Amino acid sequence: MNVNSIPSLRSTSVPLAAVLVIGLAACGDDASPPAAGDSTIPGTTTPGTTTPDTTTPDTTTPDTTTPDTGTIEHPVGADEIVLRIAYEGGFVPQEVAFLNLPTLLVTGDGRLIVQGPMIEIYPGPLLPNLQVRTISEAGIQQLLDMAAEHGLLTEREYTDPTNIADAPDTVVEISANGETYRHDAYALGLSGDGTESDELRKALADFVSEATGDWLYGENPELGPEQPYTSDSYLIRALEVGDYQGDIEPTVVDWPAAASVRLADATECAEVPAADVDSLFAEATQLTFFAEDGITYQLAAKPQLPGDAC
Repeated sequence: MNVNSIPSLRSTSVPLAAVLVIGLAACGDDASPPAAGDSTIPGTTTPGTTTPDTTTPDTTTPDTTTPDTGTIEHPVGADEIVLRIAYEGGFVPQEVAFLNLPTLLVTGDGRLIVQGPMIEIYPGPLLPNLQVRTISEAGIQQLLDMAAEHGLLTEREYTDPTNIADAPDTVVEISANGETYRHDAYALGLSGDGTESDELRKALADFVSEATGDWLYGENPELGPEQPYTSDSYLIRALEVGDYQGDIEPTVVDWPAAASVRLADATECAEVPAADVDSLFAEATQLTFFAEDGITYQLAAKPQLPGDAC
């Protein structure tokens, strides 16, 4: 049986202003102020003096309403997603679809996760290269403002081109102001010269281009340096293999007996604690096979991301 190895992945709003002009006029006489020691009775007027102002001070309760700062509310939890941009579907093997990762993921606690470059060798590492950066609240607001400018903080329906087959969907998920908006457009930017004539599709394509372009990879003081992303768990999919006939001989290692997940139970998807397999996966490649109970498996494996589950 010829087993395909797992391919490596490569990687505001317009302010509304209203102006209210109020004209105030003050009147007074030319009388001199009362001399020192003047004992004028309050409420009466003595010639040549000015009656003291005995008006009751304004006791109206001050307006304590929080001023509109222009910020957009969003989730703040470590496992909550503020923004996710991904490409999903298309005509690909199940293992490739399983390993699909977002192009950009922003979590509520201020992390920005992206795909890093992969080594151009075969077999490559078993695990994808995920990188994480910090993102400030100002940076999150920049992305949300950008989404608002392109009209993405609302529900929209997108037309699909009819002359393209087996293309992926561009998926953008945004959580803001207590709502979650999912934008799903088939074959975005893939027809003709790559430009979109439909207004809604163009707005979505422009947002994706801006968010994953210079804003992300240019000089942005709201983003910290990249570091390897680590997770407390992995998602795996085990494919049973028979006689291998590839040009490069695979390496077969034993699946840890102490692992909390059996490979026989992971033929679709399983969540494995990182503590069970960290050292094993760190050394594994795309041609590292795993033996358990006399059966050999090839794995698709990836760190578990916020919002991702079997």
